[in-house]
Amino acid sequence: MAENITVEICMGSSCFARGNSENLQAIEAYLTENGLEDRVELIGHLCLGMCKEGPNLRIAGKDYSGIGPDCVVDVLKAELEA
Repeated sequence: MAENITVEICMGSSCFARGNSENLQAIEAYLTENGLEDRVELIGHLCLGMCKEGPNLRIAGKDYSGIGPDCVVDVLKAELEA
């Protein structure tokens, strides 16, 4: 099982409007439902510097752009199982 990971989520207006509001809810629900709050540090940023590609997230140091709540949990699961 992987070590603890960090999830950085852009909370800037562009990314938030493009889907990070839903991504944040999906991530929080997944962590709570699976008792993983102690394994994932969730950090909000005002901007990750890639506004045109948003919504933007950084999971375990890897940048992800344009992903929605339907696949953000799959990415998180893969990182947690790595």
